[in-house]
Amino acid sequence: MYQDLSTHPAWMEFDLNALAANYDELMRQVGPGIKMIASLKANAYGHGSLETAKILASRGVFALSTGSFRDAVEIREAGVTTPILMFGGNLPEAAERYLEYDLIPTVYNMETAHAVSEAATSTAPVYIKVDAGMGRLGINLSSAEDFIREISTFNNIKIEGIYTHLSFKDTKGQEWSRRGIERFNRLNERLREGGLDIPVTQAVASANLMVGHMDSSNAICPGALLYGLNAVNPDLAQIEPFRPVLKAIKARLIHIGTFSDDPALKEGGYHTIRKSDRTGVVPLGLYDGYRKPQDGVPAAVLHNGKRCPVLGVSLEHLTFDLLGSKAAKVGDEVTVLGSDGNDEITLAEMASWQGTGLNDLLMNFAGRLPRKYSGS
Repeated sequence: MYQDLSTHPAWMEFDLNALAANYDELMRQVGPGIKMIASLKANAYGHGSLETAKILASRGVFALSTGSFRDAVEIREAGVTTPILMFGGNLPEAAERYLEYDLIPTVYNMETAHAVSEAATSTAPVYIKVDAGMGRLGINLSSAEDFIREISTFNNIKIEGIYTHLSFKDTKGQEWSRRGIERFNRLNERLREGGLDIPVTQAVASANLMVGHMDSSNAICPGALLYGLNAVNPDLAQIEPFRPVLKAIKARLIHIGTFSDDPALKEGGYHTIRKSDRTGVVPLGLYDGYRKPQDGVPAAVLHNGKRCPVLGVSLEHLTFDLLGSKAAKVGDEVTVLGSDGNDEITLAEMASWQGTGLNDLLMNFAGRLPRKYSGS
């Protein structure tokens, strides 16, 4: 991404030390013998797949996973040799490209299984995705056993793993997820009893880990927790001790405006909510991923340690009240997310202003702003 910050001075800051610490904490919690398949889907939740992959690979992660072929190729071409599982998101004919870059396909229909078998020049590892209740991708649990046994007879294919996904946010969803995972575990037991021992099985993800729900599988696939994001409602579990990897979203002040006292010039403007006659403008708007707050909900940015009300959000700009500050000048740093002085705007707070979730908020910004990384 083009990153001349003088031409568009707005950016995101990420703490790679926090990512490494979150990985270490997860592995400490699950204990020895449990493998991690780290989720890098959606460009590592907007954090940047390549930098995330490098850190996790340096920590010895068992495998990476993504639904983006482009991201997977970028990781491979950067020299990362860690196994990469490709989540579903492809047509069967993509099998040849996957194998070309040493990527592990996910199989959940016969078309993809045949495509992998025909494209492979030697035995290719695959993972089977089972739908244990999500109703999205995967072979239905009721027919999964027969499907898996049939795939195990294919030439040039080795079933390396079986996985499922059952995300939730609240207590009701937690119990639903627990029941689905129990059914998934019984499937694996039947396969083993019938002589088919799959090396890797995985059902537990971030939400399960947050509520202390482990199962008999030998792998986990966390996403949100790696990035210090709460995967469940706060009343169900707290994010500590995991640390947010997204440290800040910042921009520089490009203009200081003064409101006129002429009522005709104020018509349709921000005069009803502003507290002073001095406004600041930063080049961060709807196009960059910043969404307007809900009607009647006050939003803010931080400038020189002060919380300044957001007055308006347009396609390419955010306007805020400088609260009469005479010290403000063009080029000043403005914190849209993160800490400044003794105050902080969190991702959860911003999401509440906009009436959205953490993932939705991150995806709004993902890929739109340059990224700055600290730590290693």
